[in-house]
Amino acid sequence: MLRELIDGEAIVGAAIIDSSGVPVIYHLPNTLTAKTLKNLTPIIELVNQVKKVKDDLLGSYQYLIIKYSSFKLAFFDLAGKGVLLLFVNPVWHVENVMSKIRQFILKVSKLL
Repeated sequence: MLRELIDGEAIVGAAIIDSSGVPVIYHLPNTLTAKTLKNLTPIIELVNQVKKVKDDLLGSYQYLIIKYSSFKLAFFDLAGKGVLLLFVNPVWHVENVMSKIRQFILKVSKLL
């Protein structure tokens, strides 16, 4: 399921983490292990706090990007059912693959 999103060039890994913080499914880059997801728990808690912040100038929460190791981590909310975590090549901008990501989020949100 995640393989259709991961192209190996811009998006090199992905994980779906449910609302309780448990990884449902993941496909990580070769340089990372499943332990990495456990180490990201504090960052996921930070993302959950950021989602609650409302600002008229910024608009509603869409996604958050954090630099981690040699990747950009992009966090997308799955309609309150969890988080889609993408490992993005630091050379690429997440905005370049946003249409592909939105289609995937719609598909996954229906399944969760």
